[in-house]
Amino acid sequence: MPLTLGQAWNELDTARHKSEFYRMWHVGHHAGLEHPKALETMDDFRRSPTVAKARQWLLAGTKRRQSLAAITRAKPALFTPFEAAILVLGEESGDLEHCLRLLAEYFATEHRLVLWLKKKMSYPMFNAVAATFIAPFPLLFFGHTGAYLLIVGGSLGTLALAGGGLLLAAARWFQQRPKYVRGRLLRSLTIGVEGGLPLGRAVQLAVDATANEAIRAHVARFTREQVSGQPLSKTFADCPFVDRPMVAAMEVAEASGDYSGTLRRLADLYEGVEGAH
Repeated sequence: MPLTLGQAWNELDTARHKSEFYRMWHVGHHAGLEHPKALETMDDFRRSPTVAKARQWLLAGTKRRQSLAAITRAKPALFTPFEAAILVLGEESGDLEHCLRLLAEYFATEHRLVLWLKKKMSYPMFNAVAATFIAPFPLLFFGHTGAYLLIVGGSLGTLALAGGGLLLAAARWFQQRPKYVRGRLLRSLTIGVEGGLPLGRAVQLAVDATANEAIRAHVARFTREQVSGQPLSKTFADCPFVDRPMVAAMEVAEASGDYSGTLRRLADLYEGVEGAH
């Protein structure tokens, strides 16, 4: 069922609610609460159906003493591949608290980008609403008030009901701007490496997080063994959307061993509001 304009607008806030969810879970876990208790005592997230369903599914699964791997695998639509991998890694490595904090930070950064997108999309949305009143205005001039109201009402209804798909399509288009793609790739790589994922797995999940077909096709030219064994700078050399500063940062990270600091700083530069224009 297509999303209405209001539902789509709220759906763009999913990253904010996921960030809050993982922050609350992190606090509960740090306090020594078992998963069911931590999940029960936090906000129910009714404002975000996606996060509310994920919380309920995790709560039911942890009450049955299921592993996070089994829980996330059974409902993949509720968790991005990157998100599920970090959760499973945290549980299996015994460092779930750290991984929950990383996920809270990851989605908080996603939300900052969405806020910029919403700001950019507010103006065309306002123009679309204004056009529904202005375009049929000649009908009022010639005295056809009823026809004018009918057209305006129908246009507003169509915009409200069908505009959700257009809004999400516009958001996806904005998110594929080169600076955003680069920032998302670097940030996902940073969190994957910092979380302790094997390099090959971190690369694959970071590529998935970009949702960019050109980058996915480039990395797919390598075998899994090659991606796992070769430097990042070699994997992403001559890759679409990956510019020379990114490759240079990867080379510095490889030489220094400081993947987190080096890649994160460049990701912050790409994803800053100043750099988004």
